[in-house]
Amino acid sequence: MSDDEHDNGEEGDFADWNEEEDEGQRRARCLFSSRTHPSPTAALAHAADAFGFDLRELTARYGLDFYGTIMALNYARTVAKDRGASAGTDDAESKVAAERAIEGIAAGEHRDERFLVPALEDDGVLFEWEDFVGTDAAGQDDDDEEEEEGVEPNHDEDDEDDPVVNAEMAASSTDPRVTAELARQLSAAIEENDALRLKMLELTGEPEDDAPTNVGAALLPAGVVTSKRSTAKPIPVAPSPRRSDPRPDRRSALPTVDEDYFGGYGFFDIHRTMLDDVPRTAAYRDALERNPSLIKGAKVLDVGCGTGILSMFAARGGASAVVGVDGAAPMAACARANVAHNGVEDVVSIVQGKVEELLLKGDIPGGANSYDVLVSEWMGYGLLFESMLDTVIAARDAMLKPGGAVLPDVATIHVAGFTRNATSQPFWDDVYGFEMPAVQADLAEEAAKLAVVHGIKSAHVCTTDGVVKSLDLATVTVLDTEFSSEEVTITARTDGVRGDENDDSVKAGGGRGATGLTQRPADPAPDHDAEPIMCHGIVVWFDTTFSERFCKESPAVLTTSPHAERTHWAQTLLHFPEPVALVPHGSFWWGKDQPKMGLIGTRTNPARGIKVRIGMAKCKEEERARGLDISLEYEPVLEDGTPGTRKAR
Repeated sequence: MSDDEHDNGEEGDFADWNEEEDEGQRRARCLFSSRTHPSPTAALAHAADAFGFDLRELTARYGLDFYGTIMALNYARTVAKDRGASAGTDDAESKVAAERAIEGIAAGEHRDERFLVPALEDDGVLFEWEDFVGTDAAGQDDDDEEEEEGVEPNHDEDDEDDPVVNAEMAASSTDPRVTAELARQLSAAIEENDALRLKMLELTGEPEDDAPTNVGAALLPAGVVTSKRSTAKPIPVAPSPRRSDPRPDRRSALPTVDEDYFGGYGFFDIHRTMLDDVPRTAAYRDALERNPSLIKGAKVLDVGCGTGILSMFAARGGASAVVGVDGAAPMAACARANVAHNGVEDVVSIVQGKVEELLLKGDIPGGANSYDVLVSEWMGYGLLFESMLDTVIAARDAMLKPGGAVLPDVATIHVAGFTRNATSQPFWDDVYGFEMPAVQADLAEEAAKLAVVHGIKSAHVCTTDGVVKSLDLATVTVLDTEFSSEEVTITARTDGVRGDENDDSVKAGGGRGATGLTQRPADPAPDHDAEPIMCHGIVVWFDTTFSERFCKESPAVLTTSPHAERTHWAQTLLHFPEPVALVPHGSFWWGKDQPKMGLIGTRTNPARGIKVRIGMAKCKEEERARGLDISLEYEPVLEDGTPGTRKAR
């Protein structure tokens, strides 16, 4: 092996790729060995002839659609890697791996979302497998063939099987016989939308352990934004054309982002997650069903209706007419079916389309400024991620009567400090008797760059909280959604909780994998008086209020606080590059006469508080139009107000 091959390390899997190859030629790695072939078609032909893995036969036998085939190919590569075949050239090992892959595909093991993620970077086989299988097997319409031969395709017949056409027909239908089964079929069919094929090719891996979801989307790989509802994987947007992808991108970024946004909400598991969030759903139910002076006899507009649950709450609460609007055609069809099945179709109407476009065309029933109540569950991570509030404001200004109610009507953003226990760092201190500082260093470096969405325990919050922004949703403007907040000062908690107490739940195996055999000493109970509290960053959350202004009988607060029942929004963590030391509440050890050394906010000179300011702004890049950039400024201060070093991230 050459020195270059040694230097490749883990990237040795890609050592055989020729970066200087011609634009028109794409070499491809064998599915079951380390060999390379002159083209993806040659690689697939070799897999069929040498190992019996015939993709043409598999797609026909098991009815693999486009995504099924992608998953099958990534599954095959994963099996080969797990069995060690992909790293060598032993045909016997490769054949065994191929046989195992075929068995797994037959058993449906490939049908897992993780196999939508490329198992091999820049895998040419994923781009060109259709050339090997044939367009008919890949689900290609016959229209292109007919048009090439000069035959006018029969679009009326084709439309019967077109998922997009069916979705649009169902979404615009007024027939109450539309069923939930049709909606389910439409939601599945929309996944086959050919526009999503381009995006599929850009899927990236899952976020790192310490950063399950990124709010500061500027730091994700190019071409990726994250959806509020999907914490498992990034949502790909149409990438810029690149050498390895011969298919040009002809669409502007913003429509693509919108397609991803509305398409992402077409999956029922996302809506199940939201509906399963009891604090969220119950707060809206109570506001709409327990405030008769507001809802009874009212006209209600539900912006972003999804399954139609809020519209049906309003109907059950006594509204005279409800209009639900959703941008995803499959979900609009599903909502209409749900409304009909539950017998409220005489009260509730569902309209499909983007609110801004419907407003321009005048396609929302009832006319301008004719609604008594506007309800919407628009909140994203950190409150404003996804920028849906802009849509709510547009609908409010155009459709709500003067003095009409907005539910919820107040939103507030809160901050507090968190300790090391709120991070993944303690897990790696003692992993069955081994320390893993390299992992800790990588995670800490990444976390310091990102806004991390992660639920934390109340016991891991180490300071008081402060409100950095309050929005009156009845009057807020789009300009108000971008801001730099006023400073707030947070200090150590006053209830006897430090936030850094020993907690087995944050250790390996819930404590069972922490042996105490590492060089790191076992965690003692901190001295509540002498030992400073180390604050590792700022946790951000929001509350939305259904206040007495509109909900006179039953006001309520929906909170995403770490001190309350967890919601699907969790919290947003902004990590400090270095922790700030705080004086524990009531400590006499760090009194005025105690000698202090070093910078303010260090262990030898702990601060009495931390001044915090955050900023939020919409991403300026077109391809991240629904993203959010968050900034943080913080400054440790002594009891007499002497400031330490101000830092920003």
